[in-house]
Amino acid sequence: MIRRLWSASVWAPGVVPVDDSWRTAKRLWLPLYDLILIGAGITAVVFGSRLLDRLYGNFTDVIGTVFALVAFACLVGVGWPRLWPVEIVGKILLVGMIVGYVFAIILSPSPEQLAAKEAPSWFITCMLVGLTPLPLARLDRLIDEWVRRRAVRRREALNAVL
Repeated sequence: MIRRLWSASVWAPGVVPVDDSWRTAKRLWLPLYDLILIGAGITAVVFGSRLLDRLYGNFTDVIGTVFALVAFACLVGVGWPRLWPVEIVGKILLVGMIVGYVFAIILSPSPEQLAAKEAPSWFITCMLVGLTPLPLARLDRLIDEWVRRRAVRRREALNAVL
């Protein structure tokens, strides 16, 4: 079973074509990104987060767990190309959670920020926004591939009828 899983993964020889422009991203950068985000979710649960605690209170553990699970779904989807629908759903949820977190930071200033008339933590929001281009680019690529596959199937079905 482990051999079958390995042979279907992006790390097995021949699964990702050598001439694929996303080869290194699929085999290294996207899995690494997902592993880092899994770690972020786990650290939110294990160690907490002052910012998450302020924004969401007791839900910090739930949010950290969901974040880690969504990132894991992304990892599974990128690691095993046949599970591309899992990756699409995961990436959409992941980007949505990051964007939601950014808006929560901007729209929910802390009492200390309000008392001092300080702006939200723009540094943190910019860092979080910086997490979105890679999954958005991957989503764009996955959707393009899906549209191409669908067009080929329709063309083949039409040719079979004619």
